[in-house]
Amino acid sequence: MSDTRQPDANDIRHDIERTRRELGDTAEALAYKANVPARTKEKATEVLDTAKAKAADVAEQAQQKIDNLPEPAAQRARGLIVAVKKRPGTFVAGAVASLVVLRRMTRRRRKS
Repeated sequence: MSDTRQPDANDIRHDIERTRRELGDTAEALAYKANVPARTKEKATEVLDTAKAKAADVAEQAQQKIDNLPEPAAQRARGLIVAVKKRPGTFVAGAVASLVVLRRMTRRRRKS
C-alpha cells in the first residue's frame, strides 16, 4: 500500500522552506554569474598569484645558476636581477612583445 495521505501544515512549511533555500541558492548563483567585473577581478588575482609564484621559482633557479658563474658574469647577472626587481613591468612587457614577434615570425615561415 502506498502512502496517499494529504500533506499537513508542517509538511507544507518544510516544503516552502526547502523551496526558499533552493531559490536563494539559485538567485545567488545567478547574481555571481551576472557580476562579470567581480569574476574578472577574481580571475586576475588568481593569475597574478600564479605569476608571482612562478616568478619566485624562476628567481630561485636564476640565483642557483648565478652562483655557478664566474664572478664577472655573476655581477652582470645580479645587476640584471636588480633592474628587473626595480621595474618588473617593463621587463614583462618586453618579454611579451618578444614572444609576439617570435610567434609571428614562426607563423610566416610555416606559411612560406
